[in-house]
Amino acid sequence: MGRFCAKCGSESGAYIRGLCGECYWKEVDLEMPSDISVTMCPECRSYLQGKRWVERDEISDDDFKSVAAAETEFLRQKKLPEGVTLEGTSGEVLDRDDNGLPKAIMLNLELKERTTGTKHKTSVLVSIDYATCGACIKYARKEHEAVVQIRADGRELDAEDQHHVEQAINEICRRGGEKKRGGIVEAKEKEGGYDMKFATLATARVFARRLREDYGATIQESPKLVGVDRRTGGRVYKNTISIKMPRLRIGDLVSLRDNVYLLTGFDRGRAVIKDLRSREHRTLGLDEHTKLEKLTEDEIKRVRLDGRTSTHVDFYSLKESNFIEVPPEIVPPEMRIGEEGLLIRHSGKEAVYRISRRESPDMG
Repeated sequence: MGRFCAKCGSESGAYIRGLCGECYWKEVDLEMPSDISVTMCPECRSYLQGKRWVERDEISDDDFKSVAAAETEFLRQKKLPEGVTLEGTSGEVLDRDDNGLPKAIMLNLELKERTTGTKHKTSVLVSIDYATCGACIKYARKEHEAVVQIRADGRELDAEDQHHVEQAINEICRRGGEKKRGGIVEAKEKEGGYDMKFATLATARVFARRLREDYGATIQESPKLVGVDRRTGGRVYKNTISIKMPRLRIGDLVSLRDNVYLLTGFDRGRAVIKDLRSREHRTLGLDEHTKLEKLTEDEIKRVRLDGRTSTHVDFYSLKESNFIEVPPEIVPPEMRIGEEGLLIRHSGKEAVYRISRRESPDMG
C-alpha cells in the first residue's frame, strides 16, 4: 500500500510529517498570527523589544527599519514549526501617518521545510505604533551624565584638531547605540575649544579614550555630586572629562634627551618616534610625549649636498639660497652629492640628517 496524506488522502507529491505539502502548509498558515503590533520611536526609529529599545544601525532606510522591526517581533512572538526556517522577508507599506511614517505594513515571509526543501510564502499584517524612546527623551531635555571639555595644550584648537574630534565621533557612531548623534546632546565653542554634553558617561569615556589612543590627547576625569536619585536614593554625579589635544603633530621634528626624532604617530596613547640617525622606531611610555621638545623653524634648515672634501662639506640652503660649510664628521658618510637633507642646530649641537620626501618638513 502506497503513502497517502493523513488529512486529505492524497497519494501524490512530497510528504511532510504525514501530510502532503498542501495540507502541511495550510496547517502552518493556521498557526500564523493574523496580525502583530510593533512599537517604534518616531525620532531614532528604534523599536521596543520586550522592555528594551533596539536600534538597527546597519539599516538606513526608515521603511526597511520598519520591516526589520516587524520581522524581529514576529520571530519573538511566533515560534516556527520544527524543521521550518525563515528564508526571506519583504514588506509593503499599506498606510502612513500624518508625518509619512509607516502605520501598517504587510510582512511577506518565505518559509522553507528543511527535510524536503519545499518552500511556502505567507503574509502577516503588522500595525506600527509610535512612542518616543527614553534616549530621545533625554536628548530632547538635554539630560546628560558627562561634560567633555576639549582644549589644546598651549594653543587654540584648529582645523586638524576638529578633524580628529569628528573622527572620534564617527567611530562612536559606527559602534551603534549612539549612531545618529554620537552620544552628544549639546555642543558649543568655548574658550578656544569645545564643551560637549554626553547622554551617558560610558560614551563620553569611549570618545575621550579614542582621542587619547589615536592622537595623543591627555585626559582627566572629575566627578561632582549634584544630588540624589528620588527613585533609588543613590547619589547622582555629573562627570567632567578634560581633554587636551597635544601641542605636537604627527610629522613634527622633536628632541628627546638631545637626540632628534620624527613623530610618526600614536599607538594606544603612546607616541611613536623615529630616530633620524638610526632610522629605528621607538614607542614612548604613556603620556611620555609631553617630554618631547618640538624643534623650531630656526633650528632646521633644508639643504642639498653640493660638495665634499676631506676638511669640509658644502651644502646649499634651499630656503635662504646660500651655501653653508660644515665639518665632515656631522654628515652621514653615505649621503650623496645632490641629495637633500636637514641641517639641525639644537642645544649647541649641529648635525645633518638624511630624509625621505615623506619626512621633509613643510618649509622652504
